[in-house]
Amino acid sequence: MFSIIVCSIDPQNAQALRQSIEATATMPFELLLFDNREEGLGICQVYNQCAEMAKYDYLCFVHEDIIFHTRGWDKIIADKLSEEGCGAIGFAGGTAKYPYLYGWQNISKFCQKHYLRGAKGKKPSLRTSRSKSEFSEVVTLDGMCLCVSRERWSKHRFDQKTFTGFHSYDTDFTTALFVAGYKNYVCNSVTLEHLSTGSFSKSWLESVKIYLDKWGSQLPLYVTSRHSAKEIERSSGAAEAFAIKKLIRNRLINSDEARSLVANFRRRHPYSIHTIPLLLKLR
Repeated sequence: MFSIIVCSIDPQNAQALRQSIEATATMPFELLLFDNREEGLGICQVYNQCAEMAKYDYLCFVHEDIIFHTRGWDKIIADKLSEEGCGAIGFAGGTAKYPYLYGWQNISKFCQKHYLRGAKGKKPSLRTSRSKSEFSEVVTLDGMCLCVSRERWSKHRFDQKTFTGFHSYDTDFTTALFVAGYKNYVCNSVTLEHLSTGSFSKSWLESVKIYLDKWGSQLPLYVTSRHSAKEIERSSGAAEAFAIKKLIRNRLINSDEARSLVANFRRRHPYSIHTIPLLLKLR
């Protein structure tokens, strides 16, 4: 049984989410929907406050732009959460986390994901790693939907003092669980739809820097896989280069900040094939 927690600013999206839960959940649940339009609290604070009021043993922290499609998703995830050593379960995650400038993911080769990406006026597209396993182990998870036991949350609450906005809280939360010895998973047998694509912003950049200040000394972290640490590091560098290009292209940072990011990238990845393209972005 789940207490489903939502930080809401869009009543229309929240209603669509509610309807999808009612149509697909097969176990008793409660929906704790926090209207954040007036208070504008950080998502960590909202999640912790609502979790304190939750009455069920399993918590589902979900964005309001999510639609559940698989009937019985709650039973599938609850059964996995009941296993000893299980941390959080989500629908997109990274098998490695290096101390570089990117979020939960690196590149597709080292991501695990299973969800529909929706957009207004477009047919949803399935983003999947096509894993043959029902669950795939990861280090970090995207926060569009995070399921965890109340016990795990109570020991590793969302860090509302450090992450006061709406970015990197998910990477931080799942990193804390992984470091504590729990296993995080992407669920490949449940399909949900995410109605937004995410974006890079100045606030996202600042939150990643805060995350690295907190966890940098304990990185890299990665699950056992067939890929070597060198391969994963190379892919993480590619993800960092992609993020820097986006920040520069969208003019989310000034020229001095861009030069600093590129200089740090060259120092960390002196032989990267992405260095020249980044330098050309500075022109």
